[in-house]
Amino acid sequence: MNKIRSYWIVFQNFVIFAIAAFLMKLFPKHNMAFRKWAARNSIPTFILDIKIKGKADKNVDLYVSNHQNMVDIPIIELLLDDVDLSWVAKKELGDIFLFGNLLTKSGAILIQREDKKSLIELMKSAKDRLSQNKKLVIFPEGTRNKHPNKLLPFKAGTKLIAEKYNLKLQPILLLGIDKIVTFEPLNIKKGVLNVVFLPPREAVKKTDWYKELELEMQKEVDEYYKGS
Repeated sequence: MNKIRSYWIVFQNFVIFAIAAFLMKLFPKHNMAFRKWAARNSIPTFILDIKIKGKADKNVDLYVSNHQNMVDIPIIELLLDDVDLSWVAKKELGDIFLFGNLLTKSGAILIQREDKKSLIELMKSAKDRLSQNKKLVIFPEGTRNKHPNKLLPFKAGTKLIAEKYNLKLQPILLLGIDKIVTFEPLNIKKGVLNVVFLPPREAVKKTDWYKELELEMQKEVDEYYKGS
């Protein structure tokens, strides 16, 4: 029965994102509205409730989040419902049917990991998106983490962008996704998502702010899994 329910949820989301992708193609100037519509309709299909600790700061330039699952993206779109986000993601995500189209139409920055040329393009594209008053979202781990109780070492790209453009940033923790959605094998159980918005901070050059950020985010992860 759970497998049937899981496939039904996948089908519902396929329809939601197909509609959003079609509308974004027809009316590209309204892509943010269609992305947010998709997030508002998608998330309730697999999340019963969202418990939030802290408060989102809508005035930062950059959000950084842990990353476990593809559903992290629509979840953050929902959490920041009135914020125009530009995602920094690996290039392969742009090739995924429907999902990739939504990313590219939204002005996402798709990069090739471990590629120096791609890093240069990232810096240029980040400046362009910021000039359009978009907020950047980056997963500093660089890829999805299959071990949710331990963050992967943070990649240098986030630090470089934040320091280069003197960005104010806010960390976000999405906790409990591993108990709600898995794709290998497919298993979706409606559950409660825990979200932590940590205090915003400045990217100050020649300090240990980036390492301190990683340690602070890991502390929140430890506290969650210790009590769960």
